[in-house]
Amino acid sequence: MTSIEDLSSQLSDALAQLDGLRTLHEVSKAVHASLDLTRTMDAIVHGVTKASGFECAVVNVLQDDGRFTVVSVDGTEEIRRELHGTRTTVANWDELFGKAEQWGSLYFVDHNHDMPDAVIAWTSDTLPLPADAGGWHPEDMLFAPLTSPTGDLVGVLSVDLPRDGRRPGPVQREMLELFAQHASMAVHHARLHHELAESRARLHHAATHDPLTGLANRSLLRALTDELAGRADVEVGVMVIDLDDFKTVNDAGGHDAGDEVLRTVADRMAALVRPSDLLARTGGDEFVVVVTGDEVDAALRDTAEQIHHALAEPIETRSGPCKVGASIGHASGTGRSDFAQLALAADADMYRTKQRHRAKRPWVA
Repeated sequence: MTSIEDLSSQLSDALAQLDGLRTLHEVSKAVHASLDLTRTMDAIVHGVTKASGFECAVVNVLQDDGRFTVVSVDGTEEIRRELHGTRTTVANWDELFGKAEQWGSLYFVDHNHDMPDAVIAWTSDTLPLPADAGGWHPEDMLFAPLTSPTGDLVGVLSVDLPRDGRRPGPVQREMLELFAQHASMAVHHARLHHELAESRARLHHAATHDPLTGLANRSLLRALTDELAGRADVEVGVMVIDLDDFKTVNDAGGHDAGDEVLRTVADRMAALVRPSDLLARTGGDEFVVVVTGDEVDAALRDTAEQIHHALAEPIETRSGPCKVGASIGHASGTGRSDFAQLALAADADMYRTKQRHRAKRPWVA
């Protein structure tokens, strides 16, 4: 006959398991509700310490540089300070798992095994030594690998400081495995989100930037001018830049030399344009700068002068040194001004400059 004590113990275990399942459900909701990896991992390690019977839980996650970093710690402030941000390698974990006893998908490393030097571990000074083989030694370690859908190691969940001072039983182990599965899912979701965000960023950049020079293209230029339209409080300046003698570069060195020149020209101009202004390539050897802010006229004149001197310097190409100049025109107004009209005025000013340059060199066609 089952005693009252046995029934009470069974009921207590059942309630603990039920509470653990509730915690796991909360963690599951957190995993699916957020794509922020750190926030999700914080929820997981907190859930682990609440439901698994351990007072400390730590998550390492594989980074883009191929190393693992501790991103979340639940435990005392001393433990967090000691472990958060520490780093290890795949080789360190392979060595550690190689020494471990496998419990299902978990790895238990007995205190008699030496830790890899590069693995930073926290050891309790207050935890008593176990009286029997089933007790938890202060230097025992238990890990749950986090794996991707393809089976690659993407992180490690580790626990320490069991509240009862014992090695975990089957129920605790299964609970840890379930938390590890959710942590693996969170890492996978976060990586997918990161890859999607990067893909979208690349597509957006490709749609708004010139592939040769990396400068803004007509699409991004149009988006800026649309944004400025109607804003009477904003001074707007437009600078049109057309390279001189660029045709001779292509004729002499081919289009490869021309591309080298355009990239160098773009780099030189980008270094002179203020971060708040926009430099765009609008044609083969034509560029536009949109200047906003205070004292636009002075900014246009100063930037035009700097660009003129920068582009007068020879440019080294694989075909030899090339020399191009620039004809620059500019016009200014407010956000209410018709941008197309400002651009036409700047273009006309640029054309007058080009005519003056040609007049000084009558042999240039």
